[in-house]
Amino acid sequence: MDELWIALIAAGSAVLGSLVTGWLTRSAGLRQADAAKHAGDRQADAALHIMQATLDEQRRARIEERRRQVYSEFLEAATDFSSERDNRDFNNQLQKTLTQVVLEGPDTVVLMALRYTQLLKELDLEDTDPVTSAHTQYIYAARDALGIQPTPDS
Repeated sequence: MDELWIALIAAGSAVLGSLVTGWLTRSAGLRQADAAKHAGDRQADAALHIMQATLDEQRRARIEERRRQVYSEFLEAATDFSSERDNRDFNNQLQKTLTQVVLEGPDTVVLMALRYTQLLKELDLEDTDPVTSAHTQYIYAARDALGIQPTPDS
C-alpha cells in the first residue's frame, strides 16, 4: 500500500507541477501579449502622427504656392494698370487679381493690396511716391505672409 501512496503522491505532484507551470506560462504569455499590444499601439500612433504632419506640411505648401501665384498675378496686373490706366481690360484684370488676393489673405496683404489699388486709381503723375511706397509695402507684406525673410542686400 505504501507503494500506491507513493505513486499517487508522485502523480499528484507531477499534475500539480504541470498546472502551476502552465498557469505561470499563460500569465507570462498574457503579459507579453499585452506589452506587444501597447508597443503596437504606440507604433501606430507614431505612424499616424507622422502621416498627419506630412499632410499638414503638404497643405501648407499648396497654400503658400497658391498665395505666391496670386500675389504675383496682382503685381503684374498693378504694373499693367499703372502703365495703361485708361484701358478697361487692365482695370478688369486688376479687380480680378485683387479679388483673388482678398480671398487668399492674410489681412495684412489684403490691406496693402487694397491701398495699392486705391492709389493706382487715384494716381497723380506729378507725384508717384505714394504709389511706389504702396507697391513696396505690398511686396513686403506678401513676402512676410510667404515666410520669405529679407536678405541683407534687399
